[in-house]
Amino acid sequence: MQSTPPELMKIIHNVLFNENPLTILEVSGFDAGFGQQVVDYYRNPQDNDISSMKRLDRIDLSDGEVFIDDGVYNNIYIANHLIDTGMMDNYDMMIIYHLFENMIGDDAKALLTSLLKKVKKQVLVITPVYPYDLEHENKLANIRVYHPVFFLGMDFSYKTINTTDGTLQAYSFFPKIDYELLPCDILEENHYFSTTANKLRIAYIIPHHILTGGVKAMLQQMKELTGKGHRVVAYFRSDEDVNAIPYWSHLTDDDVADQIVISLNAGFLDHIKNIDIIVIGWINHIPEFSKSDIPVVLWEQGYERFYGDFFEFQTSTSAERQYMHSMYRMPIHLLAVSETIRTVLKGIYNRNSQFYPNGIDTDFYYPLEQKNNVVPVILLVGNPRLSFKGFDFSVKALSAAYQAGLDFRVWWASQVEVAFGEGNQMFEIFQMPSQEKLAELYRSADIFLSTSLYESFPLPPIEAMASGTAVVATDSGGINTYAKPGVNCILCDQGDFDSVVIAIQYLLTNPEVRDVLAKEGRKTALEYSFDNIAPKLEQCFYKILESK
Repeated sequence: MQSTPPELMKIIHNVLFNENPLTILEVSGFDAGFGQQVVDYYRNPQDNDISSMKRLDRIDLSDGEVFIDDGVYNNIYIANHLIDTGMMDNYDMMIIYHLFENMIGDDAKALLTSLLKKVKKQVLVITPVYPYDLEHENKLANIRVYHPVFFLGMDFSYKTINTTDGTLQAYSFFPKIDYELLPCDILEENHYFSTTANKLRIAYIIPHHILTGGVKAMLQQMKELTGKGHRVVAYFRSDEDVNAIPYWSHLTDDDVADQIVISLNAGFLDHIKNIDIIVIGWINHIPEFSKSDIPVVLWEQGYERFYGDFFEFQTSTSAERQYMHSMYRMPIHLLAVSETIRTVLKGIYNRNSQFYPNGIDTDFYYPLEQKNNVVPVILLVGNPRLSFKGFDFSVKALSAAYQAGLDFRVWWASQVEVAFGEGNQMFEIFQMPSQEKLAELYRSADIFLSTSLYESFPLPPIEAMASGTAVVATDSGGINTYAKPGVNCILCDQGDFDSVVIAIQYLLTNPEVRDVLAKEGRKTALEYSFDNIAPKLEQCFYKILESK
């Protein structure tokens, strides 16, 4: 009889406590299952009472060879019960263990979609980070099939669990809510407006002064719109700053018409006058602007919660998840930085959005005619404290390439301190470099490496492309907006460690291939230059104003 890791039972107990389901269906391939432990939990007077659970059923995937019930379950069904879920009873909650890792990914997603129609609160799925290789018995696959981007557009929360039996991941999936389409989402998708229309007065609400790709992109938008003759005013809320534009930005006074800083207890709408359209970039600003008489646009660039990464495991009644539902159902206009974000907005909240990608300053990020490194240089850019950026994976892959005898250096540009133990002499850290220094690092490096778990529209890879640097990356979702595998980058499957190491080794030893990828990457970046992207933003704004 196989025991359940205690780390996993803590997750299950937490979900049971918060959901308090009256009916539970367990789908498990292990001979033991969770049944006895679930019953024991409800019998514990410190947590709950067995009387609150009315039915515990099981779908047995173990072929009944050694499974012993001992009277724990009300009903036990065979695996065929999953074939026609329409005939299945409804449950408050389902627990699925030891199933998805034995299925083809698309089949597992289709089954999950069917099961969510038969559950009231949630379907809890536990599966290894690396599933079994279905073609080789007792061997793990080297690709992470189930990850946040795989379930894009579904409403879920996830958490990885380190156990003595290996690393597991737990996903709580929530039933789809049938929201009606909001009136502000009904736009003439095929109607385009002339950019010779009247020049606009645009207010940008700066969310914070932290150096992030999202804020950088908003600031560049403002500069480009000003260059096209629009009047752009930057607003910021602070009791300390005197400027709305962050200190680290290279924008000048000529790039905006005005900067207005209001006190922390003041309202933006009391200070916004003679404006045609308001642009916000942060979910927490939505309530303040939801009843504005001036059209309000949220340019959604995504963040951890869009990918089920709430840090704390969510349940059907979790306040943070419910907050997101309430925010994204408010009647403001939405721009999405990628199809990845459009999929989330539509799939979970039934919100239509216009696609508006990030743009790249291809004059600021430019290639060198010739790189002059004594040995090849690989560049990392980003904050190691953000786990979804996958820097642990990057360091492990780089260490493997280094230990294989390849000679190279690694530069790491980070907003925060990067701490290493002994034996990492290949790294050189650039903490909080200026924007000019960062651009220099991009164009001077030979290879750029990105191994993020998920991204909406990752800026560093395309900034590297603009700078004439070959890119190796993992498929993080939003990178597919501009990535052309084998043409302008090498794109590896999520979690495919061997492929990332091989790609690094291949580019280190084949400078002519680096050169081809770099030139194609530069072509791609030019497609996303602000000269090409800015008119699309004007079209989005004109379309919103016309719909009003």
